[in-house]
Amino acid sequence: MTNSQPETLQRPRIYQFKLGDAIVTNLLEGHVTREDLHPFVATNATAEEIETLAGQYQIPYPKLEHSFTTTVIEIDGKVIAIDPGFGENSPMPSAGFFLQTLSAAGYTKEDIDMVVISHSHPDHIGNLMTGGEPTFPNAEVVYGRKEFDYWQSGKNIAEFRKPTLALFQKVALPLADRIRFIEPDDSIVQGITAVEAYGHSAGHLAFLIESNGQKLMMLNDTVAHYVASFANPDWAFSMDDDADAAAVSRRRVLTNVSRDKIPVIGFHLPFPAIGFVEAAASSFVYRPATYQFNV
Repeated sequence: MTNSQPETLQRPRIYQFKLGDAIVTNLLEGHVTREDLHPFVATNATAEEIETLAGQYQIPYPKLEHSFTTTVIEIDGKVIAIDPGFGENSPMPSAGFFLQTLSAAGYTKEDIDMVVISHSHPDHIGNLMTGGEPTFPNAEVVYGRKEFDYWQSGKNIAEFRKPTLALFQKVALPLADRIRFIEPDDSIVQGITAVEAYGHSAGHLAFLIESNGQKLMMLNDTVAHYVASFANPDWAFSMDDDADAAAVSRRRVLTNVSRDKIPVIGFHLPFPAIGFVEAAASSFVYRPATYQFNV
């Protein structure tokens, strides 16, 4: 993985908007430039299929930018961080900036009342601990029971996920006594509900946000790429732990949000990582938001 652009070049890193009575803040935790659009975003597609799709959307091939967007939500009287990124455990110099962007957005790590984890991959849990101590000293940690138990057991972990297991043992296990475990359909707080989206990881969760009649779906890693994951939901993201289950979850969640016209945030969608999903025959199209949330 390489970064083709100098890090001195500036880009937007904070986007805030209101959803009903809630305040949503998207923070660009980092990004990485890769040279493998295929097979990274679709292992069961051909290189020709992905190159053709890239041409249709006028995006580079084979290069891509893979970004990491974390979200902070003020709702139900709490400040909630969802998947707060790599933190000090970033394997790349262009990511790990949650605390810096959090400060620029007007929050401190002490302000965070709750950290909600969708799944245990490094870009989502690395920032749970800093220097051997909890990064967010006042926060309750909320974790899917199935997801936590899977990684805690250490069984049936793919070889390429052994570093992920080691990181889980380093940053998540020490917090076990302060974790509240949840199941799909559980209410995390008033206005945030866990949604089953298994496959990308054993117990991967999406989150439905509702405030004053408005809704938003946190897709998390249900989708991996703003073109490929929507154009063919059955294409397997190379980071999916169970590609078949992930495809079923992806199609179900995208069908629901497109039908109900619910906007979405995706952890790996291009920043500010918010938009809408339209159904198109047996596939979908992602429409990035413009000013819909500003007016």
